[in-house]
Amino acid sequence: MSDHRHAVLVACLALDAAAVRVATALRARNIDSVLLKGAALRLRLGYERPYHDVDLLVAPEQFVAAQGVLAELGYQPVTVDAPDDTGVDWHERQWRTPDAVPVKIDLHRGFAGVADAERFWVTVSSRAERVDLVGQPVAVPDAACTALLAALHAANPGRSAKPLVDLVRALDVLPATAWRTATEIARDCGATSAFALGLRQVDAGATRAGQLGLPHGAPLPQVVAARGGSPAARGLARLDALPTVRSRVRDLCRRTVPSPTAAWRALARRDLRTVTAPYLARAGRHARHLPEAVRELRAARRLATPSDGGPARVFLSAGGGRAPAGRSGRLRGDVGAVLRVLRRRGVPGLRSALWTARSVRRVRRQVASTGLAAVRLAPPPATGADRALVCAALRRTGANCLERSLVLQRWHAARGEARTLVIGVTAPSAGFHAHAWLHGDPDDRHDGMVELLRRPPPPEWLSTVPTPVRP
Repeated sequence: MSDHRHAVLVACLALDAAAVRVATALRARNIDSVLLKGAALRLRLGYERPYHDVDLLVAPEQFVAAQGVLAELGYQPVTVDAPDDTGVDWHERQWRTPDAVPVKIDLHRGFAGVADAERFWVTVSSRAERVDLVGQPVAVPDAACTALLAALHAANPGRSAKPLVDLVRALDVLPATAWRTATEIARDCGATSAFALGLRQVDAGATRAGQLGLPHGAPLPQVVAARGGSPAARGLARLDALPTVRSRVRDLCRRTVPSPTAAWRALARRDLRTVTAPYLARAGRHARHLPEAVRELRAARRLATPSDGGPARVFLSAGGGRAPAGRSGRLRGDVGAVLRVLRRRGVPGLRSALWTARSVRRVRRQVASTGLAAVRLAPPPATGADRALVCAALRRTGANCLERSLVLQRWHAARGEARTLVIGVTAPSAGFHAHAWLHGDPDDRHDGMVELLRRPPPPEWLSTVPTPVRP
């Protein structure tokens, strides 16, 4: 055995011992935990897999108590005074020992890409299996949850290639039944979008995603994460996804200004510099990397709704949406569009344009979190919403073909017209493109496509009395 391999083995054994020690301490406080990765993946996937930390999942309501146990064991949080309530890393917090060679613990109350952390915990913990680790029983995910975690990790790999290696191995050794069950779990936990995106990072996963009927496309923050985006790019993508200026300002303040609790503690210790220094350093790093982050964001935006795609990463086409512009240019364009609508259509037309923009955002959130079947939209205004205005607003929002078709389907349903949404694909030999449209609409792009899905409007969309369309 080489010296390097021996050192890796010793380090993994030390991490296994730390995992058992922390899990035992948590269990003594009536806090259940599940070992998510590390030794759990090595045992489940059956290959030599080095790892550098311990990932433990606990119930969301016991997350604070579990952090107290880690502090009692001598672990320290990597990020002091980190916000725990919201944010891109809400699902986990890193802890480490103060040694020269620290032992790192990632304490999870969820997982990246999972919308319903409570449901995720209940499912993973109830299906967990006990294995022997350094002479002690430890709970690890079963085959289906391992499949889910492998795909979710591939959708958020950081700068490491290891998640893709794990995914390829999982696709090779886990049975088809495990992947079907993982799809159901992802749907229950609001993780379908991230699960599908992670699978499509490798060719074998794209094939499996097609067999499972998983949706195409993903929100911009998930695409940036799947591409191993820098922290600055991920921050920009998160801001871009927030619905209002107020929410963006609130998020910026939360990440650049110490919390009131942390500030009061620092003032009591007369040590405000210790609290503010990490925030200032992080702001400086992001400012330095901002030009590169903007380039990453533009590249990810093109992938989030491209006009074509390959077999490993397939997304629905943009459907005529406008090309993304810079923030200031887009703001000026939006203001000009609002003024034009007011001048030509008045307040009713503006209400209709705003309804269209809100509906596109709701479709994006609902498709990403709960899937296509659960999409529900509010009815459009009774006046001022002719189809030409709605289509113009859809182009302004950059809606892809699926978002455009769902919003138009809702608009027609409010007028008593039951228009069916159709999703089709081309043959793989033709490059494999996917497209969505309303049945009966003139659209040359669906010529020669094979229909995969037909979705009539939900009955409640047709329950209202048709309203007259303004000429």
